[in-house]
Amino acid sequence: MKFNRRLIFCSVLLLLCRLVVAQTNSVNNPTLKASGVQTGTSLGLSAAKPAEHTTLLQLLKVSGLLSQANGKGPNTVFAPTNAAFSELSERKLNELLLPSSKNRLIQFLAYHVVKGRLTSDQLRDGQNLTNLSGQILVVHKQGNDITIKDGRGTVAEVIQPDIRATNGVFYSINRVLQRVVNEGPIVR
Repeated sequence: MKFNRRLIFCSVLLLLCRLVVAQTNSVNNPTLKASGVQTGTSLGLSAAKPAEHTTLLQLLKVSGLLSQANGKGPNTVFAPTNAAFSELSERKLNELLLPSSKNRLIQFLAYHVVKGRLTSDQLRDGQNLTNLSGQILVVHKQGNDITIKDGRGTVAEVIQPDIRATNGVFYSINRVLQRVVNEGPIVR
């Protein structure tokens, strides 16, 4: 009888240990799901909510694209965080904010947007995405890790996938995506 109680006790203890380990693994290794976070608002208003996207919101306002970000869609936005924008030189960021640079700023922001609602379960390793600038972004996906490579070869990691807005989805990324600029030869 004592042997059966010990066996039952050990079995229950083992089961509890497995449950704790399974819960710990799911917290440390969350699987990407298309459901993600749902904001209940447009892409523009969704970008305004998180404190880590205030620079992006400022650029959207200056460019006049905030109303388009609140428009029909659907679009997929790869949204750089404030930390990502801080990697740009202060001079470059200030130049983008000048009224004379409005067209450059619009192209800069359009580089981060792809037509359609693409959730992480639709992204594939090696997939080419054409952004609104007509340039190619390359998706790399290994397990739960997703990265986006721009025309310069810069690789941005997806920090938070599948943030669903009413008119699209956005991904919080840790780098600013930029196109290759052919400056041409220097004419003297």
